[in-house]
Amino acid sequence: MRDAMDFDVIVIGGGHAGLAFARLLESLCAPRRPGLSIAVLDAAPAAAAVLPAEVGLRVVAVSPGSRTILERCGAWPLLPAGRIGPYRRMVVWHHLGAADGARSLGFDAAEAGVEELGYIIENEALRSALWHAPGSAVTLLPGIRPEAVQVGADEACLRLEDGRPLRSRLVVGADGHSSWLRQAMGVGVHEHPYGQHAVVAHLASARPHRATAWQRFLADGPLALLPLADGRVSLVWSCPSARAHELLAMDEEAFGEAVGNASGRVLGSLRPTTPRAAFELVARQAVRCTGQRFALIGDAAHRIHPLAGQGVNLGFRDVAVLAQQLAEHLRVPGADPGDAVVLRAFERSRRWENAAVSRAMTLLNAGFASPIPGLATAAGLGLGVVDHLDVLKRRLAAFAMGRQGEVPAWVRDDGGRRGPDHP
Repeated sequence: MRDAMDFDVIVIGGGHAGLAFARLLESLCAPRRPGLSIAVLDAAPAAAAVLPAEVGLRVVAVSPGSRTILERCGAWPLLPAGRIGPYRRMVVWHHLGAADGARSLGFDAAEAGVEELGYIIENEALRSALWHAPGSAVTLLPGIRPEAVQVGADEACLRLEDGRPLRSRLVVGADGHSSWLRQAMGVGVHEHPYGQHAVVAHLASARPHRATAWQRFLADGPLALLPLADGRVSLVWSCPSARAHELLAMDEEAFGEAVGNASGRVLGSLRPTTPRAAFELVARQAVRCTGQRFALIGDAAHRIHPLAGQGVNLGFRDVAVLAQQLAEHLRVPGADPGDAVVLRAFERSRRWENAAVSRAMTLLNAGFASPIPGLATAAGLGLGVVDHLDVLKRRLAAFAMGRQGEVPAWVRDDGGRRGPDHP
């Protein structure tokens, strides 16, 4: 009889990536591997998975491809409709031009032949849905932290803070940008501080957001106004750290005025409805994301600038690729979840894309805010050029929607929601 603290796979971290991986692996393996056992260790108590009545301050932009993954996890149906803010248009423009001018780039769901370009969902709602998703193979262990890890030829052994041991064939680190597992395994990181903080808040606008995500590239960083389901907008303003502290210190009227001016008044006057917060922006890429009997996914493997809203979606792509590769491997009776061949395949599948997207975000942020004469202007004009290059524009939209790149075929095929021109 299996020891109660032995598992096939242990996931460290009960955030979006960790929970989604555990749920998806069970879903993909269920028909052929009925005895699969997965544990999710989370430092937060179980009460943290209860969805508060108030809309949380931190939100993510979930792509249609990520929605497909969440549906396969069983989490999407558990998201309250009133906490999902679909957006059908996206407008990106340069501060030297207008939102509908020559220095702008627009995406429209109707033109792309899809229902939505994406969904603005608060962190707490997404985590709660993943926590409560149905399944019998996943054991949730809240309020638990690992203290040490040892890996051997046949298994990995974790020692918890309370002294208990946990054993598994594979340990997956999904424990965020300060990943304990990454550090315990001696994996280094390439790090690039942006010298910016992201200021976040929710605001009421004089004009309706019309299910549109707005992003303006300012001289010192991008500002985004993202549509919430309740009619408000969620602000993500990436700016120099000193400016962020100024914004946090303003009274509500001055802050609303500052956001309105910086956004070009596209939604008219703005009134804050929540407290403000700020978090430091740092790009971070793990030197490697696999090793003997372990893998890193999500923010544990990579952290990027939020300007394109792709951070959580890159994590879900990690989830889909690793779960799919493991599920295919585990079709063979007695197959080892920690097989080095499978882990190397995952590394090859995800490393280039994650690094490329991170570099692209860094270059975009630097280009639009560059003090070099003419560079920021050229970047702004480039938006207008891309807006008229249909093939390139469609490919950018397809990647942003999660329908291109190194993902399983079932993620690219969304069951009819994709457009007819999708490759």
